[in-house]
Amino acid sequence: MLPRLRQLRRRRRWWNAGLAWYDKYPTVPGDLPLATAWDAFPLFEAYTAIALADPSPANVAAVTDFAVGAERYWNPDMYPVGGFTFYPDLAGKTNSAFFDDTGWLGVAFFDAYRATKDPRFLHDAIRAFRFIDIVGWAGDSGGGIWWDTDHQYKTAEPLAAAALLGGEIYQQTHIKWYLKETKKLLAWADKHAWNSARGLYARSDTSDTVMNYVEGMMIGAQTMLCRATRDLSRCIRAEQLARAAAIAFPSDYHWAPETDVIYLRWMLDLYAKDHNARWYALVDAKAQQALTNAKDVRGLYTKRWDGQLASNDRLLTIAATTSLFGWMAASAPAPH
Repeated sequence: MLPRLRQLRRRRRWWNAGLAWYDKYPTVPGDLPLATAWDAFPLFEAYTAIALADPSPANVAAVTDFAVGAERYWNPDMYPVGGFTFYPDLAGKTNSAFFDDTGWLGVAFFDAYRATKDPRFLHDAIRAFRFIDIVGWAGDSGGGIWWDTDHQYKTAEPLAAAALLGGEIYQQTHIKWYLKETKKLLAWADKHAWNSARGLYARSDTSDTVMNYVEGMMIGAQTMLCRATRDLSRCIRAEQLARAAAIAFPSDYHWAPETDVIYLRWMLDLYAKDHNARWYALVDAKAQQALTNAKDVRGLYTKRWDGQLASNDRLLTIAATTSLFGWMAASAPAPH
C-alpha cells in the first residue's frame, strides 16, 4: 500500500507559496483560501502515517515540518487558556473557536509526537486537550462538551476527540489528572449520550444520531485506557463498540473519506490490541474500495470510495484517502 502514498507528491497543487501553507481548494480564490483545521487534519495524519510506516529521516522531517506549520492554528488569546482555531494565523483577530477543530489537531499533534519523539508536539497535544476539557466542558449546564465557544449546543465530536487524546496523554505521561478527566468525559457520554438501541454513542444528549468517526474515536479511547491502565473491561467495551459499529456501518456504507478514515484508523488500533482479524479485514475492504473507485481521470483520489463525487478538489478528500493508505501501511496484519 505504501507506493500509493506518492499521491502526496502532488501536494504542490494545493500549496499556496504566497501564504506558505496549503489551500483548501487549488483553484478557488477567496478571503480565506487556506486549509481549515478540518482540511489540514487528514493531510497531517497522512504524513504521520507515512513516517510511522517508513521512519526514514526524510519522512520524519516531513512530519516535523507539517507539525510546525500546523501550530499556526494556535490562538493564545482564547480565555482562560489558548486553543486551536479553524483557520491559521487568527491570533489577535478572534476569541471564538470550534472545539472539534482543536480535537482534530490535538490528535494529529500526538501522532506527530509518536512519529518524531519531539516533546514540542506532545506539548501541543496537551494544549489542545486542556482547551477542550477546561473551556469546552459545560459544567454549568449539566456537563458534556460544547460545539463552540459561543455555547450553541453540545456534541460528541469534540468529546470523543478529547477522550481519545486524554487517554493517549495519560499513557505517555502517567499524570493522573488526564486519566481522571478522560474518565469524566466517558462517564458523561455513557450516561447522557448513549443510544441503547444501536449500542453506540449518540451525537449528544438531545440527538440519538450515531456517527462513524465518533464511534471510532470512542473505540480508540477505550482501547487506549485498556493499554494504559490494564483494565480489561475497557478492551471489552471497545470490542462491543466495534461489533455494534460494524452493524451500523456495513460494507456498503459510505459517508465521506474524511469521516470514514477516522473510524477505520481506530478500528486498526483495536486490531493492534486484540489481533481480531475481523477488524483488519473490515478496513482492508474499505481500502480496496478506495483504490478501485476513488481515483479520478487525473489519477488523484478525489472521489468517495464508492466512486461518487466527494468535492471539487477539496484538500481533505484526497488527504483523507491518502491517510487511509498510510494507516494500512503502518498496520501490517499479524502473522498467523
